[in-house]
Amino acid sequence: MNDTLKTICWVEIAAILAIFSVTARAAIPNTETREIIYATGFEADEGFNRDLITGHDGWLGSVNGAGGPLFDKGNGLVEGDFFDEPGRQLAFIGFSLPDSVETVEFFNLLHPVIITNFPDSAPIIHFEVTMEIADSTNNERDVFSWSAYNSNGDVLFSLDFDNQTKVISYILNDDKGAIDTGYKFDHIRIYDLRISMNFRRNLWCATMNETVIVNNQPITTKDAELTFSGIDAVWAISAPGSPGDNHMFFDNYSITRAGPPRIAPRVNVQGILPDGKCVLRVFGELDAEYQIEASSDLNIWTPIKTGRTSADEGILDVVDDQASLFPARFYRAATVP
Repeated sequence: MNDTLKTICWVEIAAILAIFSVTARAAIPNTETREIIYATGFEADEGFNRDLITGHDGWLGSVNGAGGPLFDKGNGLVEGDFFDEPGRQLAFIGFSLPDSVETVEFFNLLHPVIITNFPDSAPIIHFEVTMEIADSTNNERDVFSWSAYNSNGDVLFSLDFDNQTKVISYILNDDKGAIDTGYKFDHIRIYDLRISMNFRRNLWCATMNETVIVNNQPITTKDAELTFSGIDAVWAISAPGSPGDNHMFFDNYSITRAGPPRIAPRVNVQGILPDGKCVLRVFGELDAEYQIEASSDLNIWTPIKTGRTSADEGILDVVDDQASLFPARFYRAATVP
């Protein structure tokens, strides 16, 4: 994973500055209202008490875009130690193909969630999951994805993890193919992924371990219906007929509806200049005004800058001229009404 961006933060999140290093801590914005649409940790007390995911708690499987029987392979549950908690049940997709089909190009795991109305007060959908990709042992490597769908069954966009190159890419519905995000992943490393979608403004962004990897991309480029039916875990076979035994573990899967009207901004500490000034980058929505505040104790916050993000990328660069006067400095950004 590219570590150039040391910390990306949602509102009420700050970066802690040491002399020549930056650490970070993240939290949910306290100005945001959230409604849980669906959430699971894939535990036995939630109904996941067999080897497969499909057929439990509403989870379905799909091969090459078509539904089928309760697949005997291609997905499952194992005990893992995410967050150093032995005995947790983790879901996975991949490893071995279902016996019931001969040629597989795409295998999807999905939990349908139909949302067709997005009021101004709550136009945002957050998808969050903890994930980890295990490499193949047979020298065949595939692609794992998280793909968003609308209620018509159209793919809106996908976030791809290529197990051959370890490149993270995204695909829009514009027929242009995969776009490299500039970031890579490592095998057997746990990542917290969040995809946020503003259906009123037709924008989405994604963070991994609080680092922005996709910012301000359109949910649809072809006027597809801006509704939502869920985000699928996808196993795309690079060479149909010769799948890898690679697989993607995932846990803490959740979909929430949220307000206010804009996706919360994220603040990244770019670095410290020789004179001690701190260079910040705010990732927000396109052409939106934000106020950046600083604190030395997370209690008292002082506005330091106000500015507007660019209309093409949604980025605002800011320099804190006073950073050298404080042994520690925290930052947050908020939308200006």
